[in-house]
Amino acid sequence: MNQARNQQRTDRIVSAPIGNDGADNHDDYPTETLFEQIAYKKLPLINNIVIIGRLRDTWDKQPELGDYYQNYISSLPSILEKTLDTRECLTPGGNTVPPVTGLLLIFPTLFIHSLEVTDPAMKLILEDLNQSINNRENGLIREASILNISYNIHTRTYPNWTFKSIKLAVEDLDAQPAESIEALSLEVLGKLLRLAKYQLDERRTNERPVDILANVDQRADLLPNQANINYLLKQSMFRTAEDILKNYQRPINVRFESDLTAPPTHRLFPITF
Repeated sequence: MNQARNQQRTDRIVSAPIGNDGADNHDDYPTETLFEQIAYKKLPLINNIVIIGRLRDTWDKQPELGDYYQNYISSLPSILEKTLDTRECLTPGGNTVPPVTGLLLIFPTLFIHSLEVTDPAMKLILEDLNQSINNRENGLIREASILNISYNIHTRTYPNWTFKSIKLAVEDLDAQPAESIEALSLEVLGKLLRLAKYQLDERRTNERPVDILANVDQRADLLPNQANINYLLKQSMFRTAEDILKNYQRPINVRFESDLTAPPTHRLFPITF
């Protein structure tokens, strides 16, 4: 019995690649990021990400930002086909859906972007957002923060991607709200859900295709408060597009020094401080 156990233990030991000097070569150990792992396995994940931001210029950039994202999101299927070969993603129900659906609301100085995206499409959108912020001459966006990310959602709220320019200005944009940051965030996200439900109800009642968001300017109960968005945008607790990209680009298969020798030269447990 002991001989069989010893034989099993010897079978588990696999010699690591040895360099010319007889030491373990750390450069030969492959590293892989989370985005590469998702692209390799082609995982059918759909995420919901809500982005709040500030335009670089007021009023003039409203239609320009909407047209830019309209063209960019329309071109994403062809970009993904060339790069990651994940043009479409399967939902749990088995239906194919476009890589991006959502709604972009553009206010005079601010915007809020609710997106339902696959992981490869989210990576491209965040890279484009970060590039627009860093491009101070031609970029349309001055600053932006990630208000919320929900990973691996089960259903989509929007059937396609649309945008709407809101001409409703606010007298005191820098007003100090009395609610907490958590309460303000929930209020903004709740308004987005109400607006999505309003769009769904309008599509069901109108048999012919109409502009559902044509009169949404008059529905203040459906629009997120611009003063609250402006206040949340100033909070440093929310991550930026650059922060999310750094998290996804870190290697996920880190090799520790204790993995290079068997048995280890020192005790690993219990950990003492």
